[in-house]
Amino acid sequence: MSTATPTAPQERSHLLDIIRGFALLGILLMNIEYFQRPLTAMMHGFNTEQAGLDYATAWGVYTFVQGKFYTMFSLLFGMGFVLFLDRAMEKTNAPRFLFFRRVFVLALFGLIHIVYIWGGDILVTYAIAGVLLLLFTKTPAKRLWKWGAAFIIIPTLLFWLGAWGIQMGLSSESGPEMLADFEQTRIEMQQMIAMGHEVYSAGSYTEVLRYRLSEVALMYGGGGAIFFVPIVLGTILIGASFGRAGIFTNPIEHRKAIRNMVFFGAIFGLPSALVVGIYGLDIEMMIPNYHGAMIFTVQAIANISLCFAYMGILAVLYLGGKKWIQHLAPAGRMALTNYLTHSIVFTTLFYGYGFGLYGEFGRFATTLMAIALYAGQLWFSTWWLQRYQYGPMEWLWRSATYMKLQAMRKATH
Repeated sequence: MSTATPTAPQERSHLLDIIRGFALLGILLMNIEYFQRPLTAMMHGFNTEQAGLDYATAWGVYTFVQGKFYTMFSLLFGMGFVLFLDRAMEKTNAPRFLFFRRVFVLALFGLIHIVYIWGGDILVTYAIAGVLLLLFTKTPAKRLWKWGAAFIIIPTLLFWLGAWGIQMGLSSESGPEMLADFEQTRIEMQQMIAMGHEVYSAGSYTEVLRYRLSEVALMYGGGGAIFFVPIVLGTILIGASFGRAGIFTNPIEHRKAIRNMVFFGAIFGLPSALVVGIYGLDIEMMIPNYHGAMIFTVQAIANISLCFAYMGILAVLYLGGKKWIQHLAPAGRMALTNYLTHSIVFTTLFYGYGFGLYGEFGRFATTLMAIALYAGQLWFSTWWLQRYQYGPMEWLWRSATYMKLQAMRKATH
């Protein structure tokens, strides 16, 4: 009981790896925009300056992908948390400490990623949420999802309160002064975005590093963490609830629940996603108003609902014996390696210190590049895992978690 050992490859949940592999594609389709656009531009919502195929591609991703796949990754993280902790409880007397060490190592990866490679990192947020997860180690499934829903609702309420407070302020005597302050903030943000385009397209690595740090500080320190961390934590808790209930680790016994996820996910998800795609292109995050609060609310419904539908469809295909989805599993087993590779490849390709192709391609072309890289990762992940037990970063993560170098090569007979 005193010596913890990592999960053997044959003990992994194949369906979870398939879903994780699919989630990688969605994450890349969403992130590809911000390899060619400063993160601060996210505050202005959808980029309406595009036309033709570029506009259609961007709209499709904005409506049906953005928000849905980091939700999927968060749910998977929550399921993985339960699986890891339950197995650790069987193998060691200090399962919480082992999980904390695992999350701490993930935080180190995230910090290196966010500082030295690309600012749109999700790993640091997962690490923060992971530490908070330790408060829920013994919470049953039926309570975990309720806690999760509560955390997701909190940022929505804050947005509505912010919109109400600002509208009340604008209608008061100090309204003109507030409006002038907002306009000044907007101008400063536009200047920062323009600087970002310039630095990313032609700056040295040091200049990019300096700008990225100021951008990350603004995005997280300027209230972003207040909105984003509770949503991620809440989604992870819902994932943990699924993990405790065994919905995706034992899908044969939960066919009805999975079919309900597809049905209700589509019923609520598709209309709400279309509402965001039609009426939410001009959402203003900097100055919350009632329209923005409504779109923010509908978007939260779309994100979780469509995510449920996508995951449910994959589970139905898996239970139906569709062999083509098996090709997603190796990429899912190497999710950390593949995720970090996205950033390394595209920052090197686009940024001025690399090949300097920033701004040279429209959204349609960069989306094709993203799909090409993903297809290459599907092939490479399969090739790699035929020879090795873990992806390179997964091996490092496991070795650091268990404080012991793991066997990398597969045993040959």
